[in-house]
Order: sequence, then structure tokens, then C-alpha cells
Amino acid sequence: MTRSNLHIILSNGETLKCVADSSSAPEQGYFVEEVILPLLALHHPEAELALIRQHCTMDEQRSNAAYRYELDLQSRQIRFYEENYNEGKDTFKKGLDLTGRYLSYLKKTETDTDKFTKRQFKYLSNKELVGRVNGLPEGKGDDEAHELHRRSLLANGAFIYRRKGNSLIIIKDE
Repeated sequence: MTRSNLHIILSNGETLKCVADSSSAPEQGYFVEEVILPLLALHHPEAELALIRQHCTMDEQRSNAAYRYELDLQSRQIRFYEENYNEGKDTFKKGLDLTGRYLSYLKKTETDTDKFTKRQFKYLSNKELVGRVNGLPEGKGDDEAHELHRRSLLANGAFIYRRKGNSLIIIKDE
């Protein structure tokens, strides 16, 4: 089992620390599929906290944790590091940045739909794709919406969009 200390900023800005006691290395899939991706789909702090409580021991950090996740649900950014504990000073310090392993896992789990939409819209920028969705009748932009979601996940906080009324708006696009 690979434990991870979690440092989380909820969508309302509240910060918390906890421990994921389940297998939490990205390549094992469980933590990414059952915790991170569902958290990124939520935009409600109470629901985020409820999900975190299901999978974590709250208000703790473990000296035997192999990893550290920094989950910023405001900026939609996930960072993943080695966790280093100094027993003499009783302090935790993040080590080597391993975020690439998390992003590699997301890319490896591409579905056929992901591959299809990626090919279909590869020549459109994020702005053009959002404009296309906004120009389509209600319920007719499923492929485009799927591609926007895929791009947002892989951008790891560099591309964020939201629904406002009947339209999509870009919050951030670096």
C-alpha cells in the first residue's frame, strides 16, 4: 500500500490536510479514478469534503507516506511529489516533482471516444471549440463537450471553463 499525505484547497478556498490510506500511486489507478477525477468534477465544497472524508483520514499527516498530493480545486491543478519526513525535526518536506506520472496515467487511460474527439478537433483552439459549442443547439455538442473536458483534465489547471447559463465561458487558457 502506498500512502500519501494530501494538501487540499477546496473550491471555496478552505485548506485541509489528510492522509490517503488506500493505494495512491497514480499508476495503480484507484486514487486517480475514485478520488481525484470525481473531485475535479465537483464544484461544491460540501460535496468535495464528503468525498474526501470517504477516502482519507482527516487532519493527519503520516511519516511513512511515500507521496504528497497538492490538490487545488480552485485552480483545478493537481501536483504530485515524493514526501520526505525529517524525524529529527519532525517536519515534512515535498521532494521530487512527480506530477508527470499523474499526467501520464491520464493519457494512458484514453478511451476510444477520447481518441476520436482528439482527432476530430485537433485543429481547433480551446476558444474556437468553446465558440463551436456555444453556437450549436442545446444537446448537440456532446463530442465537443467531451473534448473540452479531456483538454481541461490534461491541462492540469492551465485550461478552465465553466457553464454560465446556456453558454460555456473560458476562465483560464494558458
